[in-house]
Amino acid sequence: MKPPVRTTLVFGLISALAAMPAVGWLAGPIGGSTAFKLIVWLDLLFYALLLTRWGGRHPAAVLFPMVLLLGAALWPGVYTGFFFLSVGVLAWIRSGICFGSTPLRSIAAETICLAGGIGLVALFKPSSAMVWAICIWLFFLIQCLYFFIVPAAKRSKKQEPDADPFEQACRDAHRILAE
Repeated sequence: MKPPVRTTLVFGLISALAAMPAVGWLAGPIGGSTAFKLIVWLDLLFYALLLTRWGGRHPAAVLFPMVLLLGAALWPGVYTGFFFLSVGVLAWIRSGICFGSTPLRSIAAETICLAGGIGLVALFKPSSAMVWAICIWLFFLIQCLYFFIVPAAKRSKKQEPDADPFEQACRDAHRILAE
């Protein structure tokens, strides 16, 4: 199993399990719907940071999309728009910022993954915290397909760890003697 797939599965499970108590904890001071939107935003923030690490990008690259999404999370009365914006921000970060090397494959992968994730959430019609937790985990489960559709970037020679200095010196000496 590829590391991004495994980590996405584990991250989705942790997010789902942490969402229920976190929303309950925040619901008192700020309200249930705002608390849930902030928890979804926090999940996407951590996932975006994982994506930047896997994509070899600087974490500041996701600052603008995440601040935009935070504004939508804090905006009162915006519920459906927030969820569609969060899905759009996830696609923007994953295919536009982190893994934008294969545009056609990325578009196909985002369409399949996001439509599948939204479809599963809509199928369950979440109305309680337990069903929302299941939907969060299923959404991340579908998101794992992205890493099967879009291949990970190959490591170049420059990214490989440096060889032992002694071994490098031996190879250089053999090359000089062979000339």
